[in-house]
Parts: sequence; C-alpha cells; structure tokens
Amino acid sequence: MPQKELARKLGISFQKVQKYESGANRVSASKLWEVCCILDVEPGYFFEGLSRRGKGRLKGAAEAAAAYHGDAQSARQVLDLNQAFQQITDTKVRRQIVQLVKALSA
Repeated sequence: MPQKELARKLGISFQKVQKYESGANRVSASKLWEVCCILDVEPGYFFEGLSRRGKGRLKGAAEAAAAYHGDAQSARQVLDLNQAFQQITDTKVRRQIVQLVKALSA
C-alpha cells in the first residue's frame, strides 16, 4: 500500500507516515492498532523475528534499523517487495511466500 494511501486512511499527513517508517517518530499503540486494521495484520506481525533481552528491550531491533538505514539498495528492495506482497490477496499464498523467504534465508 502506498504511503499516501495509508496516510489518508489514518487521517494523518504523508510526512508523518514517512517519519513512522524511518523511525524518526514513535508509533503509539492506538496508531499501531489502526495500521494493523488497515493492513489486515496482527500486531505481532511487526515484531516477528525479534527476541526479548533484559527488561523489555528488543534484541535485534537496533541492529535491524541500522542495517535498514545503512543499505539504501536493500531498503529499496524491501519496500518494493512489501508493495508487491501487499497486492497478493490470497492469504494462503502470502503465508507460502513468507515460508519460502524464511527457507531461502536460512
């Protein structure tokens, strides 16, 4: 889903969605819930692959953010992949694609 469309559905500016995506602004729990409803995903979807460390800190989150921001080509590929993935309406096919990507990355 394009950022402009998500922003419209959330009732916020396109720039605010960009700040959420880049990590410049934090997403409140209520806004995260709205995003989940719009994208038809469970909240846990955004935390898959992260494990707990210490007092509620998410191990890997900082490393993932650094890798995302440090490699512009990979970031663009992730965005392209996500946009294409969101256009797949069959949930069974989407699950199979996720399983395929996980298998290929192992």
